[in-house]
Amino acid sequence: MALELFTKLPLGGVDRRSLVPLLASQGPTVARDDLARSRASLAPRGAGIADGACVLLLGGSNGILRALAIQLLFAERVPVFAVHYDSEKLQIGTHHARAITDAAAEAGVDATFVNNDATAPATIAAVVEQLKSKYRCVHLINGIAAGAPKRYAEVGPTQVPDLDVAFDSVRQTPDFSAWDNVRKVGLVQVEVATEQDIERTNKFMGRSTDPWADALASAGLLVAGESLVAFADYEFEPTDPVYGMGPLSGAKVLQRESLARIGREHRVRTTRLCYPPMNTTAIGAIPGGLLKFAGSAELMLRNGTYANLSQLAAASIPAFRTDFRDEALYLDGPYKAVRRAFDELVADVDADNLRDKLRTVVGHAGL
Repeated sequence: MALELFTKLPLGGVDRRSLVPLLASQGPTVARDDLARSRASLAPRGAGIADGACVLLLGGSNGILRALAIQLLFAERVPVFAVHYDSEKLQIGTHHARAITDAAAEAGVDATFVNNDATAPATIAAVVEQLKSKYRCVHLINGIAAGAPKRYAEVGPTQVPDLDVAFDSVRQTPDFSAWDNVRKVGLVQVEVATEQDIERTNKFMGRSTDPWADALASAGLLVAGESLVAFADYEFEPTDPVYGMGPLSGAKVLQRESLARIGREHRVRTTRLCYPPMNTTAIGAIPGGLLKFAGSAELMLRNGTYANLSQLAAASIPAFRTDFRDEALYLDGPYKAVRRAFDELVADVDADNLRDKLRTVVGHAGL
């Protein structure tokens, strides 16, 4: 059966006009409930972060860095300072930030969230001043995801298989809880990136660590041999028709080069936190992303190696220990192990066999 072309809509086609009253009425409660559920399964993993230090998180308000903030604050009892830019009316991130901040205050752990553009020089200067007044050492983790999921002009446009999935309107993440939410499997168009797309992607995902690291070092907050500077990475394959052939891959290469310079010049520990495709808001914006997540998660669930956001966050903690010196912390090993099987799974995917191919992941609790 030939796959039909469909249009991939932001947030699965949620009516933006309905978001304002919906988030205002349900956002605070959902954020508090989700936090309570996450905290119930936490256990300390021995971050070993010394007194007077904090972790500075950039981006990731509704993804892996939110899960990491929860692990650090409530399991490791480490101060967290986060900077991300969300719409007060249209995005859940601000509600998550308030829920976490309130709960951290009750728990006696410092948590600060700044809702502003993390690439703006004024934001960097203001945050560094705040950090100087409270801490002697900063660990910097960059999880900014604001790139163009398109292709370079030299490879041209293409079409890739993907899923049309309804999103949870409040949580703003793909909802795989029931088959009614998986509306179709089909093809989506991948456009060619403009020069503006490329430059914007490079700005947010390729060069955004540099100004923070330099400003923190100038303020004496990057401590040689102690501070960690890292970013959330995805080890794309060069043959990936979207991630590997467009600005997203180019930005990751720049980020890796940036990390090497920072480690060399500031004599700090650096690493890449390599994650698999995760069930976040961001994955829904990448053509083919929802099928890649669902298909790989299906295979990992079948063999018992799937990890959700909370589990991946907990597994990230060893990078903070001062004896960690690895170039990367590979948290994507189980995903890499099923990539070839994933290609086979989706090679002949269509409406008739989709339920069998995704029989485990759809309806699975705890994605």
